[in-house]
Amino acid sequence: MNVTAFFNNSQAQFKEFSESQQKLTELWSESQKQFTESQKQLFQIWMDSFSGKVSPADFSTSFDTLLTIQQEMINSTLNAQKTALELAIETQKQLWDSYFQITRKMAQVTPK
Repeated sequence: MNVTAFFNNSQAQFKEFSESQQKLTELWSESQKQFTESQKQLFQIWMDSFSGKVSPADFSTSFDTLLTIQQEMINSTLNAQKTALELAIETQKQLWDSYFQITRKMAQVTPK
């Protein structure tokens, strides 16, 4: 393998790594948007319960709705974290695989 091919291969692997990092960034950004929206909904329901819009008879319904939203928010956050961690681990695996592949190729290019 010549040096030009080696560097072209290295650039292609770096591009693949960069794309994986971009996906991770987009996923993180989307999870933060969802989390923020969930917090807004939670806050709105909480404020509605104090503003007199909810009668005492509706308190249990409001409380149940609030708990449901909290549960959905937590589940959504945990799923986003799980996906982000899986993507981060896969990205690291690709990086290390590329490192060892490139290092082996360099050893073949280097004159003995």
